[in-house]
Amino acid sequence: MNKNKKLIVTLVIAGIITVAVGGVALLAMFVIPNKKVEKTEVTETEETTVQTVETTTADPYVGKTPSFLTGEYVKDKTAKRRPVALMYNNIINAMPHSGISNADVCYEAPVEGGITRIMGIFQNYDKLKKMGSVRSCRIYYCAFALEWDAIYSHYGQSQYALGFLKSDKIDNVGALNAENYFYRTTDRVAPHNAFTSGKNLNNAIKALKYRKEYKKGYKGHFKFANFGEKVDLNSKKTAKTVEMGYVINKPWYKFKNGQYYRYQYGEKHIDDQNNKQLHCSNIIIQFVDSTLYPDNKSLNITLNGSGKGWFITNGKAEKITWKKDKQMSGQTKYFDETGKEIVLNTGKTWVQIVQNEYADNVVIK
Repeated sequence: MNKNKKLIVTLVIAGIITVAVGGVALLAMFVIPNKKVEKTEVTETEETTVQTVETTTADPYVGKTPSFLTGEYVKDKTAKRRPVALMYNNIINAMPHSGISNADVCYEAPVEGGITRIMGIFQNYDKLKKMGSVRSCRIYYCAFALEWDAIYSHYGQSQYALGFLKSDKIDNVGALNAENYFYRTTDRVAPHNAFTSGKNLNNAIKALKYRKEYKKGYKGHFKFANFGEKVDLNSKKTAKTVEMGYVINKPWYKFKNGQYYRYQYGEKHIDDQNNKQLHCSNIIIQFVDSTLYPDNKSLNITLNGSGKGWFITNGKAEKITWKKDKQMSGQTKYFDETGKEIVLNTGKTWVQIVQNEYADNVVIK
């Protein structure tokens, strides 16, 4: 029995030794090889097919044309559309204005007693529900409207404009021929409460059978920079603030973010239809002679001939001259000191008519 136990123990020990030796040998085969084995990487090359996808970028100017009023691209149909020139009351009792922020070009000129009136020229006004308050015509505003081939809209007129309005020399919408297309409000007293709307103006134009597109051969008025380019005047005259010198409303402009923001009567000039402050890209100041009609009250302004002024844009100002061949039917052209016609920045423009005797009241700084 003891011999058997010894034999078993001997066999177990021998087995253990054999397994151990075999394990070491096996480990040596994989971990410690007898010779250096180079590792070869097999790289599979995949054939890649690149598809060229043609992308088409829509031309933002397709179907659009630069506006004669702003130089900005608008729909072709809009660009061909004849504008409307609306006469705005500008006495403090008529504030705030309605719809005027949609005007592309504005003319401000003095009338009697030192007050001014504003004529806004609109190309896109259809959706405006309230425009005004609308005030009476002065003859020189007819001339401004004709420079743009615009339909002139007013409510009332001076006796010295009556004959011209009744002639076939200007298409006009007013109390003489379209009174039903204006209405009175109760928020202010007459005569400062006459208003119209885009719909009313369109209906009046249709009823009066006026031409709805620019006359054949009309080539516009102002010269504008190419869209996307900026006019930087070759002038050392800074124009960060511009004061017009009118004695009643005392308007001024402040330059900010490329625009001239307008103030009058000591506060921001606001359109109550959108509560936005009026602003523009360009200001043209035109100095003119003026006289009184035989009633010694009604003002007349000389628009033909030539004179001096200022062109203000992009934070600078330069002296200009202006010329016009015919008082009523001609176009006013503005020239820099080298004799070249000025080029405006795209956007809205205000033309400020200032009597020569008040030229020193204009402050540009």
